[in-house]
Amino acid sequence: MFFQKSQTLLGLNIGSSYIKVVELNNSGSRYTLQNFGYAVLPSDTIVDGTIMDSMAIVNAIKNLVENLKIKKKKICTSISGHSVITKKILMPLMDEATVENTIQDEAVHHIPYDIFDVNLDFQILGPSSEANDKMDVLLVAVKKDVINDYLGVIEEAGLQPAIVDVDTFALENMYEYNYEEVTDKIVTLVDIGSNITNINIIKDGISNFNRDITVGSRQITEQLQKQLNLNYQTAEQLKLGVPVEGLKHDDTIKLISDASFAYINEIAKTIDFYHTSASGNQVETIYLAGGGAKLTGIVEAVQEITNIPTEIIDPFRNLIIPEKKFDHEYIRDIAPLAGVAVGLALRKDRIK
Repeated sequence: MFFQKSQTLLGLNIGSSYIKVVELNNSGSRYTLQNFGYAVLPSDTIVDGTIMDSMAIVNAIKNLVENLKIKKKKICTSISGHSVITKKILMPLMDEATVENTIQDEAVHHIPYDIFDVNLDFQILGPSSEANDKMDVLLVAVKKDVINDYLGVIEEAGLQPAIVDVDTFALENMYEYNYEEVTDKIVTLVDIGSNITNINIIKDGISNFNRDITVGSRQITEQLQKQLNLNYQTAEQLKLGVPVEGLKHDDTIKLISDASFAYINEIAKTIDFYHTSASGNQVETIYLAGGGAKLTGIVEAVQEITNIPTEIIDPFRNLIIPEKKFDHEYIRDIAPLAGVAVGLALRKDRIK
């Protein structure tokens, strides 16, 4: 969203717990999955979107690219966390060139940072329902020092950043490609990361409301670890459904449900707030993505608390998956992790 050149790109998603890489080939009307892989990052490598251990990320990227025998160098990556601000604002009706010339002056009123410390971008959403002479514009700002940190580790790993996007919009891009037959519905995309949960409510293919919750699946692991006196790795496996000796399955489900209630309730409150403020518009489906979407019983719990049909999103739904290259059972199992990375690999370049 901030650095753009004309080039076919590799999708590189640097998350708090995993680094994911997706390479697609353009096969005409559909894309073909050429490469997909992920690497686990040590704990606290990234905290709230801030890189704490750059060499761990550099080494993980290098190993992924080498193991997957990837030749592409130019990549599309993304950022999330407190350093990213997205806000829908009202502006007078004008063309894109005029918005570009005036957006910095407008952003001063909406961004809590010094305007010279952030990179700005925008998207015109269309005429506003609030005023005939106004239009809705999505304003995006990311702190320059955070962008520079991400660009630094990517370049040190031997890759060339071409686009820096935002996780929320990369996931939206993936949804639009894979679920094009239902993009006229009101849906909520929930990306459950290790430390942050991104919520994006989409209406008619346009982001209507988004929010970041500073709670993720890691907090559930830590609660299980504390309650059951387990080490972190065992608690993590228990969260994902791996049996632990001495614990009954039903007891495990209840513990996980209790531990996850707080952040599922935050998801529900966010959607309720949208329902209250959106003049009767109702979310029709919730799609879960991210590592936290693999949590045992998460779909049923979200659906029960929100009373909205819920499912795990499939980022490979409309991709061609070569049977000789990929195990389809593995692809189905790992799909929740790949949402943002697929959206990045699908991102089309444009020259600004």
